[in-house]
Amino acid sequence: MPDTSPNEFVVTSRVRTAIVQQLAAGPTPTGELLGETAASESAVYDALSSLEERGIAVKSKGTWALTAQGRIVADSVEEWQGTESFLEIDPAYWRTHRADVIPDPFRRRLPELGDYEVYRDGPGEPNRAEQVAVSRMAAAAAPDITTPFYSLNHQVNVPDNPETRMLVTREATDISVQRYREGHREKLEDLPAVQMRLTACQFASVVGDEFVLFGLPTVDADEPTLSDTSATLVSETESAVKWGQELFEYLWERSDPIEPYMVEHHPDVLDSVGE
Repeated sequence: MPDTSPNEFVVTSRVRTAIVQQLAAGPTPTGELLGETAASESAVYDALSSLEERGIAVKSKGTWALTAQGRIVADSVEEWQGTESFLEIDPAYWRTHRADVIPDPFRRRLPELGDYEVYRDGPGEPNRAEQVAVSRMAAAAAPDITTPFYSLNHQVNVPDNPETRMLVTREATDISVQRYREGHREKLEDLPAVQMRLTACQFASVVGDEFVLFGLPTVDADEPTLSDTSATLVSETESAVKWGQELFEYLWERSDPIEPYMVEHHPDVLDSVGE
């Protein structure tokens, strides 16, 4: 039995990887492979021979093609390279933030975001991350919003549109009510006319028609919460928007109505609103 898996066998060689990528586009003559692979002829011949020996590629009448196993490996290599490219855009972000708060099916699909930019707070712009998130949210017609924390700045900028949907945590709801009790808010019903439900997720996100943005807790946080946001990731690719829309729908379907929670935990506030 070979010491390495077919995937490992391919990706541990730049020449083998390049050949598999070329063959993934279709059967290719030997001469063409020699001309398009950035390696010496002997290195290409050695790679082809080893790929054939491992059952990844096969030669017929001077033309090389992937076997069924080779095709599966090629797909895997493409996915692996996509992940590598995704992480290389801003590796520091993925070293310092927690991705485990994103539901498993969608965390595995993070490379689908494609190109993105991370906006961070800095000495000259201490609130840059929040400003980017709030301005993007305010400019959207009817975004889908997820927030695990209470922020008056976020609240007053939520688009006042009945098609806007917002998922909030119970903790954020409790803090919002407490702010009202302490007199920091003039009235409880000053939220915009949006659809609101309760969630348990611990990351912030906004999904608009042309963008998705989110903030993740840092790895040194004792609890995966976002008491403040110091980095906001923004992507404007079509695949990112699709990812964000599907993630929000996933969370929305698993969320709870907010009214029963308010009735059970904050009846006094509801009574004051009704007066």
